[in-house]
Amino acid sequence: MVFDNFAYKESIKALAMRSIIDDIKQKYKDGNLLIKVIFVNVGIYLAMMLINVTARLFIGGDASDFVEEYLFPFLALNTSITSLLFKPWTLLTHQFVHSLDGWHLAGNMILLYFLGKMFLSYFSQKQFFGLYILSGLVGSLSLIVISKLSPFFTSELSAVGASASVMGIAIAVCAHAPKNEVFLFGLLKVQLQWVGLFLLVSDLIFFYDGNTGGHVAHLGGAVTGFWFTSNIKKGKDITKRINRMIALISNFIKSLSNKSKLKVAHSNVREMNDDEYNESRQATQEEIDAILDKISKNGYESLSAQEKDFLFRYSQK
Repeated sequence: MVFDNFAYKESIKALAMRSIIDDIKQKYKDGNLLIKVIFVNVGIYLAMMLINVTARLFIGGDASDFVEEYLFPFLALNTSITSLLFKPWTLLTHQFVHSLDGWHLAGNMILLYFLGKMFLSYFSQKQFFGLYILSGLVGSLSLIVISKLSPFFTSELSAVGASASVMGIAIAVCAHAPKNEVFLFGLLKVQLQWVGLFLLVSDLIFFYDGNTGGHVAHLGGAVTGFWFTSNIKKGKDITKRINRMIALISNFIKSLSNKSKLKVAHSNVREMNDDEYNESRQATQEEIDAILDKISKNGYESLSAQEKDFLFRYSQK
């Protein structure tokens, strides 16, 4: 009896967990690109935290060293030209990876959520995602170029985070509708132009706080956001090219996936020779004739469920 009660409780827990996971999947599926970008950022962070916890069980000590030593070099942007040549994907992947302390992710996602919603009230989802990617690219390229030219940087840098991408979205919406007012923390009413100015001044004030490279990337993203808004006012959209590239990559991946599915489906089907095909077609026609005779004599309602289903499936061919 105790075992039955325990098994019952465990099954309830399993069902609850499955329900939560299904709910998360549905929210991701139904969400716009803003929600999807936030989900991806949070999902990658949680995956790294899970790896961190698991690694600690097996290797002990500070498992964050494991993540920083093995995962970050594969996903984070490094200003080394050699590293960039061998790992060009890091120009994109670093925009979705955050440090393990959690505050980096939280600050970026909160700002992205509120100002991203405002961005989508003026612009399209494609423009949102295109600017997110473009701002991250310009921010990272700014970091690489300046780190090579400035004597301030004496060693190669590694960068993770969506800060440059978020700054691009934030400055774009603040520059597009500077006089629009928002309530900060639900209390303080302030115009968007002051929000944008605060973000820029914060990067300048804390420029030499130990994260100078990060601030360089932030300002690169901010310039991209302003560039986007300035061009929109002239009737130009700087995200079109990046969105075309994203569409090409997406279609290529989908085509590979579809080819794989077709191969699997094809492998399960036995080809018929001419005699087998003719016999099958003749048998099908005889069944149809019999069903039609039955309808003419006794009406459609006289058909069995199986006969109705067969007739329906044949009509769809």
